[in-house]
Amino acid sequence: MAKTAQTRARILDAALALFNERGTAAVSTNHVAAAAGLSPGNLYYHYADKQEIIRALHHRYAAAHEALWGTGGGQRASLARLRENLARSMELSWQYRFLERELVALLRADELLAAAHRAAYQRRLSQWVAFGEQLADDGLIRRPAPPVTIADLATTAWLIGTGWLPFLEITGDPHDPVQVARAGDLVRAVLAPYLDRTAWEEES
Repeated sequence: MAKTAQTRARILDAALALFNERGTAAVSTNHVAAAAGLSPGNLYYHYADKQEIIRALHHRYAAAHEALWGTGGGQRASLARLRENLARSMELSWQYRFLERELVALLRADELLAAAHRAAYQRRLSQWVAFGEQLADDGLIRRPAPPVTIADLATTAWLIGTGWLPFLEITGDPHDPVQVARAGDLVRAVLAPYLDRTAWEEES
């Protein structure tokens, strides 16, 4: 079992590097197998086709994000965690940048991937709202004036995060990690009017 897990991880790591560099359309399973040091038949033992590999990478990406934002099990929301999580989220966007760049086309091409993405979106949005509610309960952010809600702020953050790499495809360099990280600054700009500035600066 351990060897199987290691082989699957090797396949995914090889595919991720190729997809990021060339885009999914230009990469075949034979390319992935060669990069992973496997025969095509060995790769197909673990993943039936390229779509399965993309789904597995999406699952890994979503799970990494969700691990950041949980507020259960004694984990408490804080401004320090908010800052760290925004930075880490941008690192994940860079690490899995092919997903961010090609997301709409990938979802249109694969109903299973689309369903998984919708479920991941709902889970993460719920996490972000819970995180924001804890910050508000602790007096670290101000609640927006109705009809705006913390859920609206979370949705805006999602739109910035998922729209930034496609935006860079048009206006900048989506291969530059410094420009990719700028999305975190934009999220902070949206949140700035609601943050307790003194607490934010004290935790800087």
